[in-house]
Amino acid sequence: MIDNFEDLKNKAVEHKQEIKREGLTLSIGDDEETFRISGIGEKAVKIEKFIKYEEMIEAIEQGREDCLAVAIKKVIEEYKPSED
Repeated sequence: MIDNFEDLKNKAVEHKQEIKREGLTLSIGDDEETFRISGIGEKAVKIEKFIKYEEMIEAIEQGREDCLAVAIKKVIEEYKPSED
């Protein structure tokens, strides 16, 4: 097991093309969400997932309150632009 960030970074950067093909699947609420590893650099790993607006509405209609689509929907709904 890697226990320091320098070794972790070196391994990630060395094998970034292969790791990017792996992807990432996480359980969020009752759903399994698959993310794409879109970038591996010297400082961080970038993951991406497209969530369609239709998916957000369908999740609410199906009562799936504890899922990623609903969490994103709430961020959008609760956003208030700054007055600057």
